[in-house]
Amino acid sequence: MTGAPAQLLAIGFAAAGAFSYALASVTQQRAASQLTSSKAFDPAVLLRLARRRRWLLSLVAVICGYGCQAAALDFGRLVVVEPIFPIGLLFALLLAARAEGRRLGQAEWTAAVAAVGGLAVFLIAAMPSGGHRTAPAGPLGMTAAGSVAIALICCLAAIKLAPGHRALLLSIGGGIGAGVTDALTKTVAALVGIERLGLFADARLYLLLLVGLMTFTMQQNAFRAAGLAASLPAFAVLEPVVGTLLGLFIYQEHLGGGGVRIAVEVMAVMAALWGIARLANSVIEELARLAAMTTPPADPAA
Repeated sequence: MTGAPAQLLAIGFAAAGAFSYALASVTQQRAASQLTSSKAFDPAVLLRLARRRRWLLSLVAVICGYGCQAAALDFGRLVVVEPIFPIGLLFALLLAARAEGRRLGQAEWTAAVAAVGGLAVFLIAAMPSGGHRTAPAGPLGMTAAGSVAIALICCLAAIKLAPGHRALLLSIGGGIGAGVTDALTKTVAALVGIERLGLFADARLYLLLLVGLMTFTMQQNAFRAAGLAASLPAFAVLEPVVGTLLGLFIYQEHLGGGGVRIAVEVMAVMAALWGIARLANSVIEELARLAAMTTPPADPAA
């Protein structure tokens, strides 16, 4: 299937995948937040979480989400599919608020709508075209190495940070890794029907496994550090930004040109970035307020 029907099918799969990931994120964040550890980054977090039944059940939603995501990337271009994924951010915030028995405030709604709406406007204005179904191992290997290096830097820098800022930094590393994972997934999904068993001799499969596992570990550590509104927004916006850039430069996909169209695209991306930053900042402020309330006053006699 090619052309507009394939792109519409890709958008449908991407939206379904975003909802599945949102369901998983709410459950996984609540499970990860209950882990006690003195480490800023716990490399064994997945093994510890695997002992919790609710977290294990959430993997069903993860598998469904990844399956839908892989199908979307196989049918559609990265620059079409990637901007759909942040819808999961809005789903996750709504589900988390419902689980906590509260409603999203006006500021949270405004920020979430700006994030999701900005990326949607970008998709409409861009009118993407062209591109290849697969990418060579060389460029994909370089981007994978870059994402691993950035993840290591984020992990080291997070050691001395407060939980809210730590979650934000880990989600930045995880979001970049997620965008690279999407680029690798697109190629591997196409190769399944081309190489079949020969895929197990293809380095791109193992690059996908490496970066995917690293990204998932980063995300769970971000969930462990703080709530969804601090740990998910940066992840949600960096994944499509990085994935879209890789679609343009590695898969040779194209965006519509023209002065007015480019101006709309830039404004839409800026709105999305503002929404993500506002969501993360509001929760970091709330974490600081709660920390101040729970800190015992200094003893004047000391």
